[in-house]
Amino acid sequence: MTIERYCFYCGTPLKTVNGSREHFRLVCPNCHAKFYKNPIPAVAALVLKEGKLLLVRRAAPPLEGSWCLPGGFVEAGEDVREALRRELFEETGLHAKEARLVDVISFVNENPEGRGVVIIGYRVGAFEGNPRPGDDAEALRFFPLTELPPIPFSSHVALIEKVKEGRA
Repeated sequence: MTIERYCFYCGTPLKTVNGSREHFRLVCPNCHAKFYKNPIPAVAALVLKEGKLLLVRRAAPPLEGSWCLPGGFVEAGEDVREALRRELFEETGLHAKEARLVDVISFVNENPEGRGVVIIGYRVGAFEGNPRPGDDAEALRFFPLTELPPIPFSSHVALIEKVKEGRA
């Protein structure tokens, strides 16, 4: 998704201006509307069972074939806890019964648009269902915390570290 080059309020071509702290944004020189390139909110589930962490293997780009936490983007108008439950079910078939906030992590370049991502990580303490890959997951598996495969998303690694250190 890209921001349009014309103001959607009045149709005037937008200008790029330097905002606070060296952040650039688009502004309409006619009606002065501001258009931000905000980070994208996403959720990640840390599901543990008998000391093992559930990971999914990505079935789609980016980083197709790599292992990561189940999760995804929050939809417009969606509560973040509902997004967590939806994403966990879509990717794993599991229903989160209990979820506790682990951390909120901001990363600048973790998506193809370079917009940045705000990852809201939850530890899922109780769940129901039979694990099965779904949606954009080609496989899933519970890994011992000491034997995790390479995980390409630094935000996921940071959340996992908190679990390993007992801080979540």
